[in-house]
Amino acid sequence: MGGPLGEVLDGLIAEYNAQQSRYWIKGTSMGSYDTLQKKILASVVAHRSPDISQNFEALTLKLSRAGKLVCLDDLIAREPDPAAFRSDIIPVLLANNLFEGKLWSFPFNKSVPVLYYNKDMFRESGLDPERPPRTVEELFDYARKLTRDDDGDGHPEIWGYAFTLRNEWNWGCRLLSCHGTLMDENARKPFLDSKASLRATRSYSDMILEKIGKFAEGYDHQNEWLGSKIAMFESSIVSRVYLKGKIKFSHGVAPIPYIDEPATLLSGTNINVFDNGNLDKIDGAWDFIKWFTSTETGARWSLGSTYLPVRLSSLNSNILQNAFASDSNIAAPYTQVDSASFEPRIPEWFECRIKISEQLEQIYIKTAGMKNITPDSPEYTAMIQKHLSNMQSAVNFILENSLDTP
Repeated sequence: MGGPLGEVLDGLIAEYNAQQSRYWIKGTSMGSYDTLQKKILASVVAHRSPDISQNFEALTLKLSRAGKLVCLDDLIAREPDPAAFRSDIIPVLLANNLFEGKLWSFPFNKSVPVLYYNKDMFRESGLDPERPPRTVEELFDYARKLTRDDDGDGHPEIWGYAFTLRNEWNWGCRLLSCHGTLMDENARKPFLDSKASLRATRSYSDMILEKIGKFAEGYDHQNEWLGSKIAMFESSIVSRVYLKGKIKFSHGVAPIPYIDEPATLLSGTNINVFDNGNLDKIDGAWDFIKWFTSTETGARWSLGSTYLPVRLSSLNSNILQNAFASDSNIAAPYTQVDSASFEPRIPEWFECRIKISEQLEQIYIKTAGMKNITPDSPEYTAMIQKHLSNMQSAVNFILENSLDTP
């Protein structure tokens, strides 16, 4: 946790340390998730693991099998009412942290993607600024009305929609929204070249073909949105923290559009407690987790960071409910909880994700370079299907040659 997110976390750690004297938490920033993963693995090998750490599911599974983690079921069993404790955890977050039937991690900083849009541009185009597109079909319709090519040279001055070039997270949400599946986690079988995959991919590439949507490198589309060159884009709700104070126009934040039904994928890490043989430190780690995710503290963390809270009681708290009432843009991520799921939690998923993003990048770049091609052109569909097939083959190769196979 760095930048403004780190400031929120550091503030809560300081508050915890000040309000009790038995334990003391030292927060250590790793700078990036990649550095975090490498540090955790190195510390485990050196037998100098942290007492508590953020972590992704793929590494949690590996560490739990190696006996390096504390099973949180054992800690919850010591609570006055274990059943009530578990039932207060948002169901999808609880399911996300169950590995082989046991709770090996605890939800921490989970985010979902949302749609950011320029309300002023909506008004200028005759669209209702309080009624953002709910479906992908509506997204296309809105983007057509918002895109402007004033000089008719085929290169719009204003784009209706934009997305990042490697958009595997958002693409995965679209895939699920048309009844697709990324992978059967238990059978370790991917489904990346399905009809649903084609629909999900075309929900982006068709916009490029029609020149009502564009791709961008990194966060360039967010900067163009701030400059009113783009009307709508999808990104993590956490982007709102970094955009805050830079937006010079009336804007909205809404749930992401879907193809057939609402669907979203969680992103972010969970918390592990490491089994270093010191029972006092294990107790301290658990005490901090309980405090940090408690009803009030969890609501304040969510409001300050935009991450989802862990507990249903936080979601229903006066803190968040009053915030929703005061600012409609705050509510967007929370309304997607019931349609949320999570990515495969196998150790190889990070590598698989890279292969998915590489093939999507090729599809979008090749689509942008096509001339005199319509969405009905056989060669256009064939190009997409070829890359989806490559995607499927690449992921299968990773799985079949993995050293992490159970």
